Amino acid sequence: MLSVGGVEVAIVWLATLGATVGLIAGMFGVGGGFLLIPLLHVVLNVPLPIAIGSGLCQTIASSLGSLLRYRKLGHAETRLDLLLLGGSIPGVTLGTMILQALTDMGSLTIGGKVIPLIQVIVSISFLLVFFSVSLMLWFKAPASNDDSIQPGPLSRIRVPPLVSFPIAELKDISAPLTCYIGLALGTLSGLLGIGGGVILMPIMLYGFGFNIRKAAGTGIVVILVVSTIGTVQHARLGHVHLGLAMILMIGSASAAQIGASLTQHLPASTLRRGLALIIVAANIAFAYKVFG
Repeated sequence: MLSVGGVEVAIVWLATLGATVGLIAGMFGVGGGFLLIPLLHVVLNVPLPIAIGSGLCQTIASSLGSLLRYRKLGHAETRLDLLLLGGSIPGVTLGTMILQALTDMGSLTIGGKVIPLIQVIVSISFLLVFFSVSLMLWFKAPASNDDSIQPGPLSRIRVPPLVSFPIAELKDISAPLTCYIGLALGTLSGLLGIGGGVILMPIMLYGFGFNIRKAAGTGIVVILVVSTIGTVQHARLGHVHLGLAMILMIGSASAAQIGASLTQHLPASTLRRGLALIIVAANIAFAYKVFG
């Protein structure tokens, strides 16, 4: 057993959880924090700030494993990664500062139940962001054929300087717009403890026009860097439990590579809708834990 924030957690459950989240993260090209944090908080009763900080730390392992595999498959658009990092790095610091401010703001009484304000705001943010993402993934295909390339609305915004993404087969994309998207992703990462991949996925699919396989392989560098910076920021606040994070990371790194390999064998529509279902299930459990 491992003591985490006054809660005893079985090590075997943590190892299994890390491997499962790593497999899913690798399959869909995301960090896995959107799933790991609700599971840590709901199933294992880990305090929310520690779940957020340790979840970011675990994301380093899953994103690194995914990165190694997707690089071999040639699915990564490095130029987009670099532009997103320009905004994501300061954004994650901003998000962490917001989280700390909320931590110091006390509690609310809802239906006779005293709930920390940080838990209310972070939980509502989780639900709004991820239910929106899941609905978009389920109901809207990026094109008539999910494996095709079709420029999206963000690809038509011509704020210079403009860059091209040759791997994604997209031309004349606004560099400043991409950096501001990175800023928003970084802020959400610092606040919610996610790598940002699950939010970046629909932006790439429906905003820029990536096909889902190229989208899954792109953004991993951003997730890795943002998660590393976020982990350092949260560690300074005492939100990272090293033992918890290390156990989660052991299974995540190798499982993520297996998951990344599976993308070659599954239909694109199955990948989209599978991710949507996983997001919905995780957030229903999270909502029940917080407000039930």
